Amino acid sequence: MAWLRGLGLLLLLPALGARAQTDAPGFQDFFRQGRVEFDAGAGLGALGGHDYLMLLLGAGYYVRDGLSVGATGEAWLGSQPQIGDVSPALRYVFLGSSWNCKPYLGSFYRRTFFNHAQSPLDSSGARAGVVFPLNGRAYLTGGLVYEHYFSCSGSVLAACDQVYPELGLAFTL
Repeated sequence: MAWLRGLGLLLLLPALGARAQTDAPGFQDFFRQGRVEFDAGAGLGALGGHDYLMLLLGAGYYVRDGLSVGATGEAWLGSQPQIGDVSPALRYVFLGSSWNCKPYLGSFYRRTFFNHAQSPLDSSGARAGVVFPLNGRAYLTGGLVYEHYFSCSGSVLAACDQVYPELGLAFTL
């Protein structure tokens, strides 16, 4: 539960100090049609009693103002089995919001692969959170994810449904 309190504080701090950044010219431009973004992330995770370092890389393209289409890839390293996944996704940033940080909603599909005899797992889910600008080319995201795994009985997962926090760093061109 300590990580949940830490996430709450991390999400609260940007909201308190975001007015100067979001009022600055160009914040809305992060999410305008035609923009490209690159995502990078890292974290720690556990699965089946094994601890992992998780690395994420991705890219997205804004097909309309606020609406991006993208894909990410993850590698779970440091234990066995090694795990990788690919995930196409949609995300909508609410640009018309009067909030200091801009809220977002998204959906995704994920295909997870293992480096041993375990069959790949398929899942889909939804995410919600806020976007906090860092400067003219980068921003942080923080929120919660709900993910449902299909055909997960007998797999390495203890439950077919999961809710977890997410933090991300994005760069725009």
